[in-house]
Amino acid sequence: MTTLDVCGAIAQRLGALWPQRFLYRDFCPEGHERPSGFLYVSQSGYTDVNISMVQWTMEARLELFCATDAYDISSTEELRKDQEAVLLAFGQPSIQVGDRWLPLTVQGDGMEMGSAFVVFRCSWTDKRPEYHDPADPNDPVTAAIPKMEDFALRTVERKEG
Repeated sequence: MTTLDVCGAIAQRLGALWPQRFLYRDFCPEGHERPSGFLYVSQSGYTDVNISMVQWTMEARLELFCATDAYDISSTEELRKDQEAVLLAFGQPSIQVGDRWLPLTVQGDGMEMGSAFVVFRCSWTDKRPEYHDPADPNDPVTAAIPKMEDFALRTVERKEG
């Protein structure tokens, strides 16, 4: 599982909340649609758990843009309502990503002129990237390594004297 998989699950929930709104994922252009949102990964990485497993952590940010009036002014009240709607939509303690359920922390993260922010934090344990299990006979990397049972040892007895 990757951080993009987690962001995809977050985006799917946001799409169910606001099916009529556009959600930008790669970048947010200067003349973006309103109301809309911009979802992106702000931090990700992993730490060692053991030889084969790592603990992934990620943080994703959602910038919310509400509609503007004829003078191109956003309503701070509408932004607060949108921010609250996102927090309520993620009220469950976990989110489904593929066949797994991950704990997800969601937090409102203030506002700026014309936008409001929500932060998503998640962590999970997974197989280490590029790890090859030496016991897996179907792994092409480890299957090419000769096994000890394929070696024959010949011993020579030394006589002292």
